[in-house]
Amino acid sequence: MMDLMYFGYDYENDSAKFEKEFKESIVKTFPDVKLVNAYDDIKGYRQEVHLLEEQKDNYLSWIIGDGWLEMSFIMQIMMMDKEQKEEFKRIFALAKKQYPHAFKPEAV
Repeated sequence: MMDLMYFGYDYENDSAKFEKEFKESIVKTFPDVKLVNAYDDIKGYRQEVHLLEEQKDNYLSWIIGDGWLEMSFIMQIMMMDKEQKEEFKRIFALAKKQYPHAFKPEAV
């Protein structure tokens, strides 16, 4: 599976920092990840993320749990596509289970 992560542009102060933090974090969680620099002058700092297809659910769950949701192309498409609503709910529930510390406790 492949995802494309967007971190921002040269003129934004934190873009390069976000990209660096992401790369450090994903390698710790998915040591076999292949990252490809996809930077260009128009789209800014980007990284291609390549993982085995069987890691997709855990990767998408991690994207949510580790706070990278808004930067993921796959997740942005999934959230906009009404046909993928149930799939997004499934991945979100998995993230809550795998990364409970990343979520506020639900009100009773």
